[in-house]
Amino acid sequence: MKSTIVKSGFLALALSAAITSCSKKEGYTINGNIAGLDKGTVYLEYSDEKGEKKIIDSAVVKEGAFTLNGKVTEPLFHTLKIKGQEYGTYFILSNEDIKVEAKKDSMFIAKVTGSVQNGFYKSYYDNEFKKIQGVAGPIYKLSDSLTQNGKVKLTPEQQTMMDKKWKDLGDLADDLTDKFIRKNKDNIGGALVIEDRIVAYGTPEKIKEYYGILSPEVQKSFYGKKLKKSIDLIEKTAIGVTAPEFSQTDVNGKVVKLSDYKGKYVLVDFWASWCGPCRKENPNVVEAYKTYHDKGFDVLGVSLDGKKEPWEKAIEKDGLTWTHVSDLKGWQNEAAVLYGVKMVPTNYLIGPDGKIVAKNLREAELQSKLKEIFSKS
Repeated sequence: MKSTIVKSGFLALALSAAITSCSKKEGYTINGNIAGLDKGTVYLEYSDEKGEKKIIDSAVVKEGAFTLNGKVTEPLFHTLKIKGQEYGTYFILSNEDIKVEAKKDSMFIAKVTGSVQNGFYKSYYDNEFKKIQGVAGPIYKLSDSLTQNGKVKLTPEQQTMMDKKWKDLGDLADDLTDKFIRKNKDNIGGALVIEDRIVAYGTPEKIKEYYGILSPEVQKSFYGKKLKKSIDLIEKTAIGVTAPEFSQTDVNGKVVKLSDYKGKYVLVDFWASWCGPCRKENPNVVEAYKTYHDKGFDVLGVSLDGKKEPWEKAIEKDGLTWTHVSDLKGWQNEAAVLYGVKMVPTNYLIGPDGKIVAKNLREAELQSKLKEIFSKS
């Protein structure tokens, strides 16, 4: 019991040092060393909620060493880049003494120490998430082997076996993530993991539950407020509510509205040509479309591509014969933003009355749900 109390006290001190502007440290100092870079320039970059990047500061590198000084209002993600390189190291910058150790050709995996909140957040991916990946990897390989990368259907026995493996994996991921969030409810790492892992995969009820256990200080932080916005957005796209209306142009420039599909069951499928899991799922959607289209089922593909050519090539190559729309704004696709899409593929099954029936139906779940719907009609 004593060790728990001592540990809780330490977390509280760390929180007050990192979330609030502690008087002992008015700003941050970043001391870095980049092996293999005798001279050059490093940039400190910040991306706002719209994804627009802004250079906050820069420093000259001499014999691999550099120093940056400044101040942030609260812990926020920043990127440290070497001039001329596309990728840098992404970390939570706070008003502390921070050390960065990197190699010239692998800045994106630099070692960042000194930021308490960054350490809390990173610990999830260094520990819990690695355990999940360690179990998931062999399951994905087995699935690909049995299905020959989606070309062969599983036998009933194989399907039962794989369903059990996927369920066990889900239970493991849920348990490890749950324990991390509860342990880190007093720091923004908890809020960030909820945003990363629960908003994309969990139920609205679970997301609200986790948000509710966060400390008031974390809820008031930038990432706590961002999480609250995600929750508000999820409520607007929850099962049973009327799907938000949107319109975009198809590949021929014709405006297509979601309301054009009223009276049918329509799967609004958010995807992209560059998304491997999307392309892997496409044959399943093609099968569903061929089976149920004549019975009143349709698909509306919404692409998060940024360029038209790869989008059109993927449509043709994968045999996606339904209507496709996009504003070619990538992750800032207005329909995707409206629906709070955090990952692709993401889909919504919308009923004839315009209300959301189900979300993220993939593989056998999509076929099963459509069979259930159309066997009644």
